[in-house]
Amino acid sequence: MQRKLEMALAPVSLKIINESHKHAGHRVEVISSEFDGKRLVARHQMMYKLLDDEIKAGVHALSMDTKTPQEAGL
Repeated sequence: MQRKLEMALAPVSLKIINESHKHAGHRVEVISSEFDGKRLVARHQMMYKLLDDEIKAGVHALSMDTKTPQEAGL
């Protein structure tokens, strides 16, 4: 998952937190210029498309925080 997101989004920051021990699935926090000019829905659609194989393989309850560097104050 990490490698796929790094290759596609060239993130300034990427955190993947496995919260399955809390029955909460995975949380992904990503800051990338690839999100510039895109609304939240479009950003999440990008992420779901990139992670389609992982989702089909059983990753569930995926929460995402997707920001541009400017939105993150970088």
